[in-house]
Order: sequence, then C-alpha cells, then structure tokens
Amino acid sequence: MSEQAKEIEALPPTLQDFKAPDLPANKPVLFFHPYNFHAQKVLMVFYEKKIDFFPYVVDLCNGEQYSNWFLNLNPKGDVPVLQDGALVIPSSTHIINYVESKFRGDRSLKPAHNSKEFDQMLVFEQAMARLPVGTLSLGSFIHDDLKLVPKAPFIGPVRQSCLKNNEKVLDLLRYSVDEQATNKSALQHKLDIQLRRHELASSREDFQKVLDAVRHFLLYVEQELTAQAPRVEWLTGDELNVADISLGLLLHRLYQLGFENQFWTFGKLPQVEAYFLRFRQRESFHRLQPSNFAILREMWTRTPGNYKLGAGAGFLGMAMFAAFAHK
Repeated sequence: MSEQAKEIEALPPTLQDFKAPDLPANKPVLFFHPYNFHAQKVLMVFYEKKIDFFPYVVDLCNGEQYSNWFLNLNPKGDVPVLQDGALVIPSSTHIINYVESKFRGDRSLKPAHNSKEFDQMLVFEQAMARLPVGTLSLGSFIHDDLKLVPKAPFIGPVRQSCLKNNEKVLDLLRYSVDEQATNKSALQHKLDIQLRRHELASSREDFQKVLDAVRHFLLYVEQELTAQAPRVEWLTGDELNVADISLGLLLHRLYQLGFENQFWTFGKLPQVEAYFLRFRQRESFHRLQPSNFAILREMWTRTPGNYKLGAGAGFLGMAMFAAFAHK
C-alpha cells in the first residue's frame, strides 16, 4: 500500500451527505436493509400478509442510518423502521404488532390471545430474542478454526471485507456520537452494545458460549417438533406464525454462515432439518431472497479492489457459481 493510500485510510471517518428521500404518501414505507435479520423478519411478515408497501433500502455500510434525516425517524439509528403517514414505528416487534392490528385481513400471524398456541409462540419468540444473531455473523468471519461452509454472499474475500466494514461502521457510529447533540444518549447506548458484541465475537471462549446457546435452543426445538410430529408442520400448529418466521430466518442465517453441519445435518436434528426444508418452500421466503444479480453485485461491491485486479476473472466465476448454487 502506498504512503498516500495509508494516509487516506488513517483519516477519521466522515458521514456522507445523505439527503432525505422523496417518498410516496399513499402507502406505508419500510426502511430496511436486505441482510439485516430483523428487517428480513418484517419483510416476510409483509409478504405473508400481502401488504402493499414502499421499500426503502438504507445504506448501512456508508452510515445512512446516522444521517440527520434518518435519526429524525429513529434516534437509535436502527432498521427496520415503518412510516405510515405521520406515524413512525421503530423495531421489528412493534412493526409486526402494528401491522397485525391494522392489516388483519384473512391472514393472521399470531394465534388468538389467551390460547395455548399464543403462549407457546411467546416462549419461542422470547428464547430467540436472547440469541445474538449479529454476534453469530461477526464471530463466524473471525474464527477460521470453525471450518464452516459459508454460502453466497459470505464467501471468499467478502468475509474479510465484512470485518473491515464492521470496523468502518463502528467508526461512523463513534463519529456520530461525537457530532450529534440531540441523539447522543441513544447513539452512545447503541455504541456500547456494538462494542460488547465485538468483544463477544472476538473471544473464542465467549463465542463458543454463544454457539452453545444456539445448540441448546435448537435441541429444545427438536424435542418440541418430535413431540408433535407428524400431526403439525409448524411450531404451534398447522398455521405458520411469527415464531416460525423467526426460527426459519435464524436457521437460514446459520445456513448462510455455514453452521448447518455443526447443528442439524447428518442426522443430528432431523426434525429441525425437515422444518427448515419446509420453511424454504414458502413463497414469502423466496420473495425475500435477493436475485442472482443482486448477490453478485453485493459480493463484487464488498470485494477488495486489489483482489478484483489480481483475480477478477476467477472470482467472478466463483461468485457466479456460488450465487446460482445459493438460489
């Protein structure tokens, strides 16, 4: 790396001048990122309920979530956020509760209150809420001894790029904490959480505790599915609900990161494996997945420039194969 490049890399981060977007006023607007776990959950709920909405992808990699216009929507700088007219709803839990109330239609994703199925759904939801999905992703990029089999787009040099981007986003968050006056407290709290997540992911011992927690939860799911098989297909009955969406997307994230062989394949958890295969057949799940072109674009964008120059053709071939295999 040249001295000039090193000097540029050493410069403090600055936020891009993101302008507030022009948005439609006649339908709800969902601010999200396609690889954010909680945003994926909301998206799948929207697709299951067939809600007409306007999607707006927030540029998390370059810090759009810390721009003034977005912090006016959500002072925490998190996605997803739903804007329905003058009403702004942050966090996936609140958004799902809102759309379940407003867009009831013929498809409810929650069992009746005070029912056994509703209580079961809450147990699963609360258990999954305690699993640090972001730490899982970050730790999988750090610890090569895990011998994972990752899927697109988290393969090859993209993994190292994700680690560097995580550091970049942390720097942007630090910068925002220093620069912001009105949202300082919320952003400082988020920074503390992000730093703790980085500590958990970086320590092999602590990260193993995270993996053990996931394994224990999946063992519990296996026991519950075994007890009710083959009478019902989903966690609490014949109808897919919010807890199923959470579990299915958790399994998909583990699959993308390459953990399936450690957790459920080769006869380890046959009910969980069969459940995941059923989940992946949902139309809403297929709508959630990016196109092959989007996967290739994401992988190419995240690939370091020197790698593109040195092995561009080879990587492009690998990326195309991985993207189509993923689909």
